[in-house]
Amino acid sequence: MSRAVVFPRTVRQALTRTGGYLAGYSHSLQPYVGCEFSCVYCYVRALPVQRANPYGRAWSEWISPKTNVAERLAAQGRRGTIAGARIFCASSTDPYVPLERKLGLTRACLDVFAAFAPERLVIQTRSPLVLRDVERLKRISHCGVSFTVPTNDDVVRRRFEPDSPAIGRRIETLRALREAGVPTQAAVAPVLPGDARALAERLEPVVDRVVVDDLVSGDGAHGARSHEIRARLRADGDGFWAESGAAAEVAITFRSVFGDERVGLSEAGFNDLETWPN
Repeated sequence: MSRAVVFPRTVRQALTRTGGYLAGYSHSLQPYVGCEFSCVYCYVRALPVQRANPYGRAWSEWISPKTNVAERLAAQGRRGTIAGARIFCASSTDPYVPLERKLGLTRACLDVFAAFAPERLVIQTRSPLVLRDVERLKRISHCGVSFTVPTNDDVVRRRFEPDSPAIGRRIETLRALREAGVPTQAAVAPVLPGDARALAERLEPVVDRVVVDDLVSGDGAHGARSHEIRARLRADGDGFWAESGAAAEVAITFRSVFGDERVGLSEAGFNDLETWPN
């Protein structure tokens, strides 16, 4: 059960310009600020949004829904901002946090995108709740779902993502999305301890492509935002997964299962929008 206290807010703009790690995208969309998933490796814990600690609570213990986000998005659509945009939803808060089941802010934004189609829309989540919106996703041109699956081992998942869905549910969610005709990507990011070949073989039938990243490359600050969790991995005897080369090594295994063209690596892989199916 979520421990997060809800602090609603309103916003002037829904889409914000992006860059840096997500340089292949023009904009990001965040229907929520804060989070309800308590992933211990989350780099957002080290960002200003949490360091400022606006509500005096730890990360994953507060969430702030942008209650007017769909209205603001529609206004930007009428001004022409969405046309030609490459949008990532979302870079710091899962758009399908449990609160979405009640509020439907992400769902309302999808309705806007059906009316004002972007050049590309990628939904990044770890929640099976995304299946609720399959028909909406299918109505949006050039829209796909990137689904976080960092390990094949639920014991590891419980260590690092204690409030997140089980690996089996994620695999079945990806299967359902792909069978429904929604383009799918597995984000093995950050790659966590486990059997990389076993994970690749589970994912290959249910996704169009995979991107693999590690804690050093994936935190957007060359490991500075993930040093605590990397120290924990080393202390637990899992030092391989704490190093910058982990993603590249695991990607070799994935390519032996998927082939080269269906596996992306780190920043370049996340920003490679050309290999997404239309």
